[in-house]
Amino acid sequence: MDAFIEAQGGIKTKLVDRRAIYESVSYLRSHGFDAEEVQLCLVRYFYVDLDLLNEALTEH
Repeated sequence: MDAFIEAQGGIKTKLVDRRAIYESVSYLRSHGFDAEEVQLCLVRYFYVDLDLLNEALTEH
Protein backbone atom coordinates (compact mmCIF):
# COMPACT_ATOMS: atom_id res chain seq x y z
CA MET A 1 0.00 0.00 0.00
CA ASP A 2 1.46 3.35 -1.05
CA ALA A 3 1.97 5.83 1.81
CA PHE A 4 0.67 8.68 -0.35
CA ILE A 5 -2.73 7.19 -1.16
CA GLU A 6 -5.42 9.30 0.48
CA ALA A 7 -7.90 7.65 2.76
CA GLN A 8 -11.07 6.62 1.00
CA GLY A 9 -14.29 5.66 2.69
CA GLY A 10 -13.01 6.59 6.14
CA ILE A 11 -10.09 4.15 6.01
CA LYS A 12 -6.75 5.69 6.96
CA THR A 13 -3.41 4.65 5.53
CA LYS A 14 -0.27 4.46 7.64
CA LEU A 15 2.24 7.23 7.00
CA VAL A 16 5.30 6.03 8.89
CA ASP A 17 8.09 6.17 6.32
CA ARG A 18 10.56 8.96 7.16
CA ARG A 19 11.05 10.03 3.54
CA ALA A 20 7.31 10.08 2.84
CA ILE A 21 6.64 12.20 5.92
CA TYR A 22 9.42 14.65 5.06
CA GLU A 23 8.20 14.93 1.45
CA SER A 24 4.62 15.47 2.62
CA VAL A 25 5.66 18.20 5.04
CA SER A 26 7.86 19.84 2.40
CA TYR A 27 5.07 19.78 -0.18
CA LEU A 28 2.44 21.24 2.14
CA ARG A 29 4.79 23.90 3.54
CA SER A 30 5.77 24.95 0.00
CA HIS A 31 2.06 25.44 -0.74
CA GLY A 32 1.57 27.87 2.13
CA PHE A 33 0.48 25.59 4.97
CA ASP A 34 1.84 26.54 8.39
CA ALA A 35 3.13 23.86 10.78
CA GLU A 36 -0.19 23.44 12.59
CA GLU A 37 -2.13 23.13 9.32
CA VAL A 38 0.33 20.51 8.05
CA GLN A 39 -0.10 18.47 11.21
CA LEU A 40 -3.90 18.71 11.12
CA CYS A 41 -4.04 17.80 7.44
CA LEU A 42 -1.82 14.73 7.72
CA VAL A 43 -3.41 13.44 10.92
CA ARG A 44 -6.86 13.79 9.38
CA TYR A 45 -6.10 11.45 6.49
CA PHE A 46 -3.30 9.22 7.79
CA TYR A 47 -2.10 7.33 10.83
CA VAL A 48 1.11 9.32 11.19
CA ASP A 49 4.20 8.56 13.25
CA LEU A 50 3.96 11.71 15.38
CA ASP A 51 7.61 11.65 16.42
CA LEU A 52 8.71 11.69 12.78
CA LEU A 53 6.11 14.31 11.90
CA ASN A 54 7.30 16.61 14.68
CA GLU A 55 10.90 16.02 13.62
CA ALA A 56 10.07 16.93 10.02
CA LEU A 57 8.15 20.03 11.07
CA THR A 58 11.05 21.15 13.29
CA GLU A 59 13.61 20.70 10.52
CA HIS A 60 11.53 22.28 7.76
